[in-house]
Amino acid sequence: MAKHRLLIVEDDPDISEMLQIYFGTHGYEASVAEDGETAIKFCRANLPNLVLLDINLPDMDGYAVCHQLRQSPRTRHLPIIFGTQRNRKEDKIKGLAAGADDFVAKPFDLEELFLRVQNTISRAARNDLTDPRSGLPSTELSRQEVTRAEVDPALAIIRLKMANLEPYQDIFGALALNEVMRSVGLLLAELLDELGRHNDFLGQFGDDTFVIISPVAHKPDIIQQAKTRFRLAIPSFYSFGETQNNGNILTMTASGTQHSLPMLGLKEIE
Repeated sequence: MAKHRLLIVEDDPDISEMLQIYFGTHGYEASVAEDGETAIKFCRANLPNLVLLDINLPDMDGYAVCHQLRQSPRTRHLPIIFGTQRNRKEDKIKGLAAGADDFVAKPFDLEELFLRVQNTISRAARNDLTDPRSGLPSTELSRQEVTRAEVDPALAIIRLKMANLEPYQDIFGALALNEVMRSVGLLLAELLDELGRHNDFLGQFGDDTFVIISPVAHKPDIIQQAKTRFRLAIPSFYSFGETQNNGNILTMTASGTQHSLPMLGLKEIE
């Protein structure tokens, strides 16, 4: 099973290092952002499974960070836990109003914090908020966004379907396929950011399809760029030494048998 991805938003290096080490030794992929702007950019580009957010940050407070994440279609599904020395009722009410999922008081009890993080991620999965492979908004959330977009003629609904996933999984396994789905999700998120489409919706739709909602004028460029970048990324999905042959990949099994399987693909569907 792939590691859960945790973003620690904390400007105290001693605390952030302690948390990064602790969660790293407990099977998490833990990253650190020292200010709010960095945290927001990281969330858009890397889609963590949970954000552990300090309230007191150098550029903006945690409430503002939480509010911005909740306002963006790209990040509104992310679970957020506030870690704070403020344990007053009014601070908790303000945080919950901004969209926080939970609070943990400082100084941290690491065992309690770990359980709260674990439970919040599990709750998000049970509520079908996040696709466990790509980290993107789930099929259910994507369906809701598509329903809203269908009545707006200014918006384009772009569906990009992965091809040849089953033969890939047969040879390389489910974990490798999960990593492919995550990599493609990150590739699409990076593309939208580079095109300046920070608030365009990007989600998962079923097991093999990504959905993007963007103004109609941007649709051709998004599709062209997505296909080009995916094509350039294809070699990274296969092992060194495997060769391409007329749209197929020639690979060798552990027993020494050579297999030819169709390459992964990405195509637009209506």
